[in-house]
Amino acid sequence: MPPGGPEDTTPPKVISVSPKPDSTGVDLNKKIEITFSERMSEEPTEGAIFISPYPQKPLDFKWHGKTLLISSSEPFLNDKTYVVTIGTDAQDFRRNRLSQSYTFAFSTGKSLDFGSISGVVWVKQSIGFQKETGISIWAYFLTPERLKIDPEKEKPDYVTQTDEEGKYSLNNLSLGKYRIFAVKDADKDLWWSWESEAIGVTTEDVELTEQNKSNAFINFVLDKIDKSPLKLLNCSIMNKNLVKLEFDKEMDERSVLDSTNFVTSSVSTQPPLKIVSVFYQGMDTKTIFLLTEGTNPKERYELKILGVKDKAGNSLDTDSNTCLFDGSEISDTVGPKIIAVSPKDAQINVPLDTKIKLNFDQPPEPQGIESNFSLLDSNKVKTTGKVEWSNPNTFIFSPDSLLFGKMPYKINLSGGEIRNLLGNIYIKDSIFVSSFTTLNPDTLGSVSGKVEIDEKNKSATIILSLWQIEPTGLWYQITLPQSGYSDGKLAESFLFERILPGKYFLSGYLDLNKDGNFTLGQPEPFSPLEPFALYPDTVYVRSRWETEGVELKFH
Repeated sequence: MPPGGPEDTTPPKVISVSPKPDSTGVDLNKKIEITFSERMSEEPTEGAIFISPYPQKPLDFKWHGKTLLISSSEPFLNDKTYVVTIGTDAQDFRRNRLSQSYTFAFSTGKSLDFGSISGVVWVKQSIGFQKETGISIWAYFLTPERLKIDPEKEKPDYVTQTDEEGKYSLNNLSLGKYRIFAVKDADKDLWWSWESEAIGVTTEDVELTEQNKSNAFINFVLDKIDKSPLKLLNCSIMNKNLVKLEFDKEMDERSVLDSTNFVTSSVSTQPPLKIVSVFYQGMDTKTIFLLTEGTNPKERYELKILGVKDKAGNSLDTDSNTCLFDGSEISDTVGPKIIAVSPKDAQINVPLDTKIKLNFDQPPEPQGIESNFSLLDSNKVKTTGKVEWSNPNTFIFSPDSLLFGKMPYKINLSGGEIRNLLGNIYIKDSIFVSSFTTLNPDTLGSVSGKVEIDEKNKSATIILSLWQIEPTGLWYQITLPQSGYSDGKLAESFLFERILPGKYFLSGYLDLNKDGNFTLGQPEPFSPLEPFALYPDTVYVRSRWETEGVELKFH
């Protein structure tokens, strides 16, 4: 058993290195020597050592007690600065890891390069973000002849690793432009495997110049990118008007709700089968339904699917974009029914700005729902508002003003007929009732502050989110109008109103592509991460109190 026993949790340290840190004129055939404070576990430690620029030929590792000798069959390049990084995956026999990466540099020329790039790697959680340790940082030197970088096929020029706080630093870089990736390189082979390894990209390529030799805010958000084509798993007829499609992945809502992406024809010479509507139930976009005018039980139909994509933007596999199904004589006698309501029945402490959502199992005729819907307070006063359909079977009612506090409300759908989109009456004098009670406004607080962004992003939409850390995981979102500049920066005030008391996590992003989503980008073809910012401290919200002076900066 190693000295100190299994109870010793002291992290190992690097005691000495050779060549000496910052030394110049190093011999091209010099071996690298690293001595640790403890006997190290060989395999994980060797996998945590990176030399930049990365040698083209394999390295040779030899251990002599606590000392590691590293050599290569090829000599160092002449007049070049080398950086050696021992990452946090290096560990001793007790599995204690280095508390932070150790980096040293030397030069085979007369001077060292001093460019540097640093930042933090994050991973998106259900609530907020978390710093990620042990993530590889890969930097590729860009030239006019080398502008496209594919980390699946090309190893990096410079490599380092994040420490226990998710921070990294690439030091002693030569001046020039770099493309950088953060990769959860599980097999330590310096190739990105999209099937199993998450990756993060930057908001832009980084250029180091004589005037700007360092950049300290190049941050990442790890993302598991799916590049596999979308596949249709099954195609079946439910009744004479309904076809069910099952896919292997969640679908992009906009593409599947476009009925022109689905073309149905009969195998014989009969006229094409008309699709009335496309819909899905609840949040399940892997299962899609086609509402048709009506199939002939003696006919076989061919469905061709064009233009649909999954949530990652992958198109449908051309080998599975067509299916056959037989017509049916079974009629749908059940018709549209409500499968979910928000707020839920008997829910309490409902926000005053809530919207009412009714989700049906299939698309109803909108006019019948809109004319028979009402939202009544306990005094039977009808609430006015606007109606929209987010998809063919989801009805949304937005009150014209805030609801009253501590007030019981009733959602009614009664007094008329519910038809489907084909005009069939299913329920006469239908009745649906659900109730909820709003919260006490005296319990609420607010959060105010300022957001600062660079002038180059002045056209971006600023979207802020306030996430409750505990106990419920509530979150609030606001979109900011832009007003003015201060010292070359866009300084915009924000205010979160009517917030439940608790501890919160504040984040924001610049919606450059105006799609309403935080875009994490992709490596090849390169598309950037949208700029984001995280407030470093917990935001505390108290009843009847405004938490002021919160500043969020986009670097």
